[in-house]
Amino acid sequence: MSTITQAGSPARHTRTPSGERYDDVLDLSKVRAAHVPLYNEREQVTADGNTAAALATLQMWRTLIVPGFPITPSTKYLEFIAAKVSSQPGTPRRVKLLEAEHAVADYMVGGAAACRDLIFATATSSVGLDHMTETTRSLGASGLGNVMIVDVYRATANFPLCIEGDPSDALAHRDDGFIQICARGKQQIYDTVMQAPCLGMQSDIMTPTMPGYYGIKDSHRSARFTVEPDRDVHAFQDAWIRPCELPGTLNGDTAMGNCVTSRHFQGFKIAQKRRIENVLDVLPKIGADFEKRFGRPGLAYFDEVGFEGDAPVDIAVLSMGPDFGTFEALRERWSMERGLRVAGIAMRLITPFPSAAVAAKLARAKVVLVVNQAHHSGRGHLTLDVADALEGQVDRPRIVAAFAGMGGADVSESTWEAMLDEAACAISNPPSQKWMVFHEGARL
Repeated sequence: MSTITQAGSPARHTRTPSGERYDDVLDLSKVRAAHVPLYNEREQVTADGNTAAALATLQMWRTLIVPGFPITPSTKYLEFIAAKVSSQPGTPRRVKLLEAEHAVADYMVGGAAACRDLIFATATSSVGLDHMTETTRSLGASGLGNVMIVDVYRATANFPLCIEGDPSDALAHRDDGFIQICARGKQQIYDTVMQAPCLGMQSDIMTPTMPGYYGIKDSHRSARFTVEPDRDVHAFQDAWIRPCELPGTLNGDTAMGNCVTSRHFQGFKIAQKRRIENVLDVLPKIGADFEKRFGRPGLAYFDEVGFEGDAPVDIAVLSMGPDFGTFEALRERWSMERGLRVAGIAMRLITPFPSAAVAAKLARAKVVLVVNQAHHSGRGHLTLDVADALEGQVDRPRIVAAFAGMGGADVSESTWEAMLDEAACAISNPPSQKWMVFHEGARL
């Protein structure tokens, strides 16, 4: 049984049959004091992407309970956290292995609503995220900015089965209401997971976050990256995370009913849309503070290469994920051989899509080559975003819609060259097809 002490104060609970005291959980000073630091000094470590994301999660003193259900290729995230927690006797941290992914999402709703100052984090992939759908769509609108689902990108279709990196799972859930951020490389994974709750828990945003990275290519392959001391992570997060009430609550503890008329539904969705659009203003500020503290680039709308000053470019590439690194490696050589100026953008903020910032970069190009890595019945999710961003511009660039790397296939140098050659042809003539698929250096 439980009793309310007084209006505006947390609910206090008697000891449960399992021995937990939830009034202790709600006492943030006790939670923080009980945190066991992983690192007391800055260190270089070599690990895979799942470990990088797990380390960032474990360093958050607000992350007390991690619910989860294993699914490839995200499983090691949960395994690593469970192993660390079990090696810390007396820690109040808990890993809750639940019966299915939908139960994980349900657990996070209840926990995040009851303990709004704590961060509830988990990781999943592909059909695991699909199994959460009923709840994630509620989460996206809930105002529970203290929920973070790390999505390890994997092709979302059950047939044919593919366990490698493909962002179709994340892109299929763009309308769930989460802030979606793509990271590439182990350092960026660690840094992104650290920053994500700072963004989601802003009082004028209060929207759950979904940092993500590519399965296998980033989740399972190891590289060296820098891990910050726990105290510095805490100082950074505490500067941005502020306790706040849930949108749609009265007096802090009285929830409004969840069944509304069409009139109120529309108003609610408008408010939700405005909250997530506030991300476009806040994200660069968090990223700038991160860079000032740690000396590495923080959150950004996208990574860019080749855009120098206001100089025009012949071809601008827009893509996402680790295969963009292959493009970076060959860009200068290909440009010199063809006598063309080439630049590129690797998207990081997927939802909300930063249309104005993207358009400002791409507008100086003659042709935009958009490389989609997820199946889509039309020209591709990213292509449609780019087309919408450029809508209404005078002399807007031509768009070449390409598909490559679906199902986690490597986008080789020869494939990039074939796509760039197609884009070069489009400088003088419209694209030969509405959309094209490229693999192993050839157009299919």
